[in-house]
Amino acid sequence: MAQTEIAKSESNIFTSKKSASVLLIARDFEKCLEVCKEVLRLRRLGNLEDKNGSTTENENLSLKLSQYEETEHLIVILIQAFAELERWEEVLPYITDYYQGIENVSAYVLKLCLLLHARVREYSICSAIYNIWMRANAQSWSDQEDISMLVDVYIKHVLIPTGKASEVEGFLRSTQLDEASQQKLLSAYEEVIQKSRALGSSVEDEEKEKKKVSQHNSQAFLDSTVGKAFRVVGVVIRWFRTIEPRRVAGILVSLAGLAAFAAIMLNGVPVAIFDVILDHLIFRRHRNFYK
Repeated sequence: MAQTEIAKSESNIFTSKKSASVLLIARDFEKCLEVCKEVLRLRRLGNLEDKNGSTTENENLSLKLSQYEETEHLIVILIQAFAELERWEEVLPYITDYYQGIENVSAYVLKLCLLLHARVREYSICSAIYNIWMRANAQSWSDQEDISMLVDVYIKHVLIPTGKASEVEGFLRSTQLDEASQQKLLSAYEEVIQKSRALGSSVEDEEKEKKKVSQHNSQAFLDSTVGKAFRVVGVVIRWFRTIEPRRVAGILVSLAGLAAFAAIMLNGVPVAIFDVILDHLIFRRHRNFYK
């Protein structure tokens, strides 16, 4: 790339960055996206040429002037434009492609991605990108404030909304933060953690009480069923005593009574009512037996 072309590209980049900011404020989000993508494309081409060694050292230094800050600024504007257009699902693929992996983004860009996906309750994606970035950068990242910022965002927008506030203390211990930073964050969320633990204990007690009531109801039902069964057996025995084996009509009536008994029991009619029906249908022919 010639020196004049480099200067032109630089000028376009700085001008377009300002244009993107103006478009974002003016709420022309579609045009803002176009500008951001075009500028970032030019920036990416400059990076590739730098890697291929097609520019001189001075040209490289010129291209890299405030490159990191300028690129991040454009990425931030682009994310905001995507969010305003409710096209949040396009952010992560674009960012991952541009940086060649989510682990290569800055801490601030990762924070925006976490906030964006937490806003639409994509907590599994939040966990995935957070863990990928931390595995790649937590030990080598020089700025502890960046790590603390990301841990804070993850606690506030992922763990707490998903009902895992009680896990915050253990989560902090698993991070690369120093003891003082861990304690600072723990103190900030102490009240939420205590409420979560109290709520968890209350829910556990409620579940135990429900289980106890359920067991009591089951036992009461069993006792009631057994009592009814014995009652029915007594009715049936008393019934069979009235039957004269040689009388076919009596047997037929008995069979009809059994069928009625089965139908009545299946429909949940109380045994006491069945007694009345049984007496009326069958025992009326043997009134003398009761005298």
